[in-house]
Amino acid sequence: MTTEDLTQQNDETESYRMFVISEKQAELIGASLPLMIANRLGYMDRQALEEEPTADSDIGLYIDLIVSSSSNDADYLLPDTPIKEALFRIILANGNKPMDAEQISEILTERWAMSAYPRSLSPHVINRLLENSGNYCIVPLPDPDDEA
Repeated sequence: MTTEDLTQQNDETESYRMFVISEKQAELIGASLPLMIANRLGYMDRQALEEEPTADSDIGLYIDLIVSSSSNDADYLLPDTPIKEALFRIILANGNKPMDAEQISEILTERWAMSAYPRSLSPHVINRLLENSGNYCIVPLPDPDDEA
């Protein structure tokens, strides 16, 4: 059995935490989440904005635009996109609804199937990256067991 087989076998039995983009995390690291999200809007969506994005803007508007329009642009998630950036963009394209590493791995594997930039997109690798993506304001949801 190869190392890749073992990793795949572990991925099939492991359950992963859910992650979201957190406004609280943005505050902790001093980041402007509205500007971070607005910067991922497609060109046409940016041009259609009535007001220039600010640090106090409502992120809901930008997320809605990404879900309905920008995420469908061919250049929203290019194969040479750094993986942590891709994680951020995928969660945004999902409306910032909680996602786990398996879901994100499936999306990336499908989107980048014919990529000239091969890299490991296994749920295990994606999970490790998600756990270390605080600079993108990506945080795990608390385990229900931890709240009891």
